[in-house]
Amino acid sequence: MDNKQKKVLFFYPKLFTFIQIDKEILEKQFDVKSFEFGPSSKIFTPISFIKQFFFLVWQIRNTKVIVCDFAGYVSFLPTLFGKIFSVPTLMILCGTECYSFPSIHYGNFNKKLLGLFTSWSYKMATHLAPVHKSMVLSNYTYDDKDFPKQGYRYFCPFANQPFTELNYGFNAERFYYTGINRNPNSFLTVVSNSEGSTFYRKGLDLIIEAAKQLPEFSFTIIGRGEKLNAIEKSSNITIHPWIPNEELKNYYSAHEFYLQISMIEGFPNTLGEAMLCGCIPIGSDAASIPEIIGDCGFILKKKNSAMFTQLLREASICNKQNLSQCSMERIKQNWPSDRRAKELIQIVSGSIK
Repeated sequence: MDNKQKKVLFFYPKLFTFIQIDKEILEKQFDVKSFEFGPSSKIFTPISFIKQFFFLVWQIRNTKVIVCDFAGYVSFLPTLFGKIFSVPTLMILCGTECYSFPSIHYGNFNKKLLGLFTSWSYKMATHLAPVHKSMVLSNYTYDDKDFPKQGYRYFCPFANQPFTELNYGFNAERFYYTGINRNPNSFLTVVSNSEGSTFYRKGLDLIIEAAKQLPEFSFTIIGRGEKLNAIEKSSNITIHPWIPNEELKNYYSAHEFYLQISMIEGFPNTLGEAMLCGCIPIGSDAASIPEIIGDCGFILKKKNSAMFTQLLREASICNKQNLSQCSMERIKQNWPSDRRAKELIQIVSGSIK
């Protein structure tokens, strides 16, 4: 049977850009039937379960593989149906389903009910694809307030099914240095929003404090939310509430440095995009971030405001031209977009009986 005739069910919470890419990769190779689980509000979660149940009843026949982007509520019924009907189930793990950070109320395992549904999904899935190997089980030393280890096997020791690391890839035709002049000692970070745990998880508290200590440097935050709107503004902080994805390369290209000082991540797309555009990366010693940066930037070992401010001072006097070029080449060589496409197709094809 030709791959295009093989039915794959694809489930996801919301159609984020990186999920859209996975969806398009699968649709080129398989007969994909997709279902978006994400309710508009938490109170509508039961309705999403009902809709998903009937979708599965209607579509499970002749399905060769079930794929879930993220684990949690979205993956429970798909993995259950997979187990009942002996259909292989692949869960692509993107981050939150592998973590618990009580200090900022982040992670599936920080929430009792969501943690249960996530655990049940791990019990029933046949194959896992974390976007970085640190999400399996790893030591955590960046901040001492939370668990000393993170990863799904820390919270679900029984999850011993096979796993395949599936890094994201970055499209050098979409993200590249546009040739405009970079603002001297300019620092950029991009967040989807600043609500809930995101403000602290993304290190925005450190960035805002550093801006106060370093008035000679300029900081740009692309993100939205009440917490950002409520901060005490200073002349060297610029906040853009939302930028279309296709315009981000212009902002990356206008800045010398990119800040990814998150408390935890999966495999941050904006970091790779910024490096493709020649931004010098400054990141936290957490999860995949040090591996992505390599020798092309700077690593903040601990979540500490004074250490971060000093690191920015050191970065400002580095060989910027060399590190900028290093950043671009590192992403192009290690994480091209076609690499993820090939690996995702291989994993799904290998799951078909």
